[in-house]
Amino acid sequence: MVYFSYPYSDNPRQRVEEIKKIVKEVIRANPDICPIVPHLTFDGLLGYPEGMSEPQILVWEIEAISRCDALAYSSEHVSTGVMWEVALAKWLGKKVLTFKEMMEK
Repeated sequence: MVYFSYPYSDNPRQRVEEIKKIVKEVIRANPDICPIVPHLTFDGLLGYPEGMSEPQILVWEIEAISRCDALAYSSEHVSTGVMWEVALAKWLGKKVLTFKEMMEK
């Protein structure tokens, strides 16, 4: 399982559409992965930011990252949240890759 870290809060609707396109491309290059995309869970299913609190989302992010084998992120679009997720994944000993590195596999 690969957790996809990408900015969100600066423009939720735009960021959800962007990450959907990115994940589709990565899956085409890596059809054996199981993607975990928090944007689609928290925004698509739960209606964040209206329907969820930030503390609850942080708990779920920690749980999701801890269960994944790796974390993938965009080196071109790094936010405070992305940096936090990358740092957590590294601290947990998870493999951390950029989207570009995922596409080169």
